[in-house]
Amino acid sequence: MSSHHYAALFGAACAACLASGQVAYGQAPAEDPQLSLDDAFARSLGDTPVVRASEAAREAADASVRQADRGINPSIDFLLENALGTGLYQGIDRTETTLTFNQTLEWGGDREARTQLAVRQGNRVRALGDVARQDLLRDVEVAYVDVQRAQAEVKVAEDRLALAREVAATVQRRVEAARDPLLASSRSNTLVADAEIAVENARLADAAARERLAMYWGGASVFQVDMSTFDTASGLVMTGASLAPEIAVARAAQQEAEARIAVERARSTLDPTVSAGLRYFRDGSEAAFVVGFSIPLGINDNNSAAVARASADSSRARLEAEVLQRNIERQAASARSQMNIAAREIAAIDARLIPAAEEAVERARDGYNQGGFSYLDVLDAQRVLSTARLQRISALDSFHRARTALKRLLGGYAAGAAQ
Repeated sequence: MSSHHYAALFGAACAACLASGQVAYGQAPAEDPQLSLDDAFARSLGDTPVVRASEAAREAADASVRQADRGINPSIDFLLENALGTGLYQGIDRTETTLTFNQTLEWGGDREARTQLAVRQGNRVRALGDVARQDLLRDVEVAYVDVQRAQAEVKVAEDRLALAREVAATVQRRVEAARDPLLASSRSNTLVADAEIAVENARLADAAARERLAMYWGGASVFQVDMSTFDTASGLVMTGASLAPEIAVARAAQQEAEARIAVERARSTLDPTVSAGLRYFRDGSEAAFVVGFSIPLGINDNNSAAVARASADSSRARLEAEVLQRNIERQAASARSQMNIAAREIAAIDARLIPAAEEAVERARDGYNQGGFSYLDVLDAQRVLSTARLQRISALDSFHRARTALKRLLGGYAAGAAQ
């Protein structure tokens, strides 16, 4: 049997081996369900302590409003006089018993002020809950992008393995034909083993990324992610007014501080207490009504210092909100800049680097088949192409991370949907 026939048989065997290897190192099975970003959001919000804690905080805030709207409870005084004394007042025959009903009147608007303060505190609690919720959704999207990157890197590693096996098969045919030394076959097989290890590592990284994502809802990591949203560098589209949740918290804190000023001013108003009751005279078995009125004297404390403190806290809250607004604007500008840089890099890679690398691989393969280049030239061209593809994946990852950061800064997770 001729050496050409042996080479043909060996080539067929290598092709079969390559096909089986592609199954072994392929992507996730097709039967795995696809998980969209909206699905990941819905699952993570389904039964998370973050949501339950926010709901409990809102319930507590609502209860605080109801409690603040309650008036001051009245009181009852019981007074027994002229009992168990000396002389005429021995025993209880000359006792006087007084029973009065007392009620403090909130003349300064205390009830309305503290109720409004509780409402403002509830608004801040709700804003804090939105911060926690948007942080959760941001983290879920970052984990989703990690899975997308890992899956893309698996594809690059598989392509590298396929080309390495193809080159190894060609080298083996040339060795069989005595056109290349045996060392060439050994080295090409070593490169195939290295590519197989790279695929295994990429697959492990992909599985780990899926598990991290699935941990947000405690489910299984058997799913595929939507790669179409990762492969494009689309801008951020926001619908409606955008507001960072931290700004909402700062504004709620400012409104709370203003409401506290009203509370302290209301406390500065002296609230009288009125009383009415009945006095019983045991000596003679007679009774009479009693009426009383009392009001504190604002001699030592008129609550002016508390009003000044509340006013200073309000100014501080307003200034802190302005500082936070400027910081968020700077961070948003930085995120937009990172998106633009990554988008330009992706465009350059797509327009120049990858086409040139693919052309170099084709020319190196053709030249090697014609005897003009060595297999090392083919492998070098393949490494350049793999590096270019990994560089593109890295740029896409940078773009989507910056986009996610910008989306979080602008309050884009308020609706809990992918945008």
